[in-house]
Amino acid sequence: MGAVSKLTDAVLFLFFLTVALAAPLIDGQTILPSDLYPTFLVDLKSWYATEFGDYLVAEKPHFFVGLVWLELVFQWPLALICLYGLVASKPWLNTTCLIYGS
Repeated sequence: MGAVSKLTDAVLFLFFLTVALAAPLIDGQTILPSDLYPTFLVDLKSWYATEFGDYLVAEKPHFFVGLVWLELVFQWPLALICLYGLVASKPWLNTTCLIYGS
């Protein structure tokens, strides 16, 4: 049972680390000016939009911008809190993961 718990913690850590890095660096370009980001991040986002035909990222419709705002205001800080809870083995981690999932 301990191995399953450690594997779950590792998967959660990778997931929350990905969200903690990608949300401000990639999704933040949707609502903030591109001048604030290094050129390689802007190029990465434009490559993704053209390569995979993601019209939401390319055209930035209003509802998508609203969803990105919600992600950066609510989901991103909660991902940071969950990362801290995983690293520090806090007892409230289950609650924050449940809040994140809902």
